[in-house]
Amino acid sequence: MEINQQIFEHGVLEADIERLSKEIAEKRNLLEHKNLPERELIKKSLEPIIRQTPINRQSAIGNQQSIAGSQILPDYLNSSPAEIKLQVEKLVDSVFHQGIIKAVKEAQKSGGFILDAFHDALTDKLHEELKRRKLI
Repeated sequence: MEINQQIFEHGVLEADIERLSKEIAEKRNLLEHKNLPERELIKKSLEPIIRQTPINRQSAIGNQQSIAGSQILPDYLNSSPAEIKLQVEKLVDSVFHQGIIKAVKEAQKSGGFILDAFHDALTDKLHEELKRRKLI
């Protein structure tokens, strides 16, 4: 049962990455986005997903665990408390297990600052992943 859940979760991720790479290609062809760097194209492609995902107003309280790769955090989080850094790391990690939509819903529970930091960190992480897959 757990293996089937993992396959489903990775299927969601694969669908998200495929959709995102198509949206980036479409944006790249638009005149106003022609000269944008890849990271900015990714960020712009994520914006509609983050804005359109319904906000769940429940509080986000749970166990915080550090994940490998804290270098994914934006520089402006360097002076933030460890709890905030861990929360953003956990949200980015959840994208690779549950998909973008679920991670965005979870990020929205935490307020604007966390959502913005998550958006920035996710942009960088997806940039790495899309380049690794030669999708950008």
